[in-house]
Amino acid sequence: MVGQNSNRILQHRYGLIVTSALVVVLWGLLPVLRAMAASVPALQLTGMAMACAALTGRVLPGVGGSFRGAAREHPWYAWVAVVGGFIGALAFYFVALAHAPPHEVVVVTYTWPLVFGVVAALCAGRRPSVVTALALCLALAGVAVLREGAGGGGNTVWFGYGAGLLSGLCWVGYSLFLQRYSRPVTPAYPAFFAAAAVVALALQAVAGGLVWPLPPEALLAGALLGIGPYGLAFVGWGHVVRHGSPRLVPMVPYLVPVVAAAVMMLAGSLEPTPRLAAGTALVTAACAMAVFAVRRRPGDA
Repeated sequence: MVGQNSNRILQHRYGLIVTSALVVVLWGLLPVLRAMAASVPALQLTGMAMACAALTGRVLPGVGGSFRGAAREHPWYAWVAVVGGFIGALAFYFVALAHAPPHEVVVVTYTWPLVFGVVAALCAGRRPSVVTALALCLALAGVAVLREGAGGGGNTVWFGYGAGLLSGLCWVGYSLFLQRYSRPVTPAYPAFFAAAAVVALALQAVAGGLVWPLPPEALLAGALLGIGPYGLAFVGWGHVVRHGSPRLVPMVPYLVPVVAAAVMMLAGSLEPTPRLAAGTALVTAACAMAVFAVRRRPGDA
């Protein structure tokens, strides 16, 4: 019996590790996919991605409840939190990528895990451990180094930074809600995606009109965004937030700037520099420190 329980715990941990890695890789692809759809307004691209996520999400295990069932199961505030989180996180991020250098936007946006880690601990009535706090600060230092020290910039660049911060705050609110919400969310993801698609496209139609026709690469990027980073990765992140260690979960998104930088270098849109190497090393060390801290606390499995 003890052996079976140990095997289940190991399988659970490995499953969370694999899911976390998949989420990080998919989110790291975002700047390249956004560049493919540069001609599409942020809200319209958000709506396209959410519509595709609503269609493809139904094939995932445990996902695929009816819209009517989701409407009965979840109260209005859950719809506001989840749909608002979807739209805010995506639209502000797309706006940021359109107004500031992509590798800087990724770094600015993904300072949100620090806020998430601190607030989540406080909400749970728990003080972050010293090692976890040091790991979060070390990861933040790595994120700062990854910015490559590119100061200055016009108003457009700072507008992009502001949009990136707003995207991060939407991620914080969405993740905290998932962590505290007691009802199962996974079966309702297609309904949440569909609602977010309708709201985002309606907002774009009112704000500035939908852009159509679109070039093939923009349509492909919208579909890939919905299948991966904002489809499968959203579902995977929801699972990690609800079932992962509260001390380790906030560290996962810190790896996204590292993966995004690697993807952009492979795509030829970013040159490798010593700062990138140093920032990557700091973030990797921070994540290793956090994993070590959690492994010493069996109750956090």
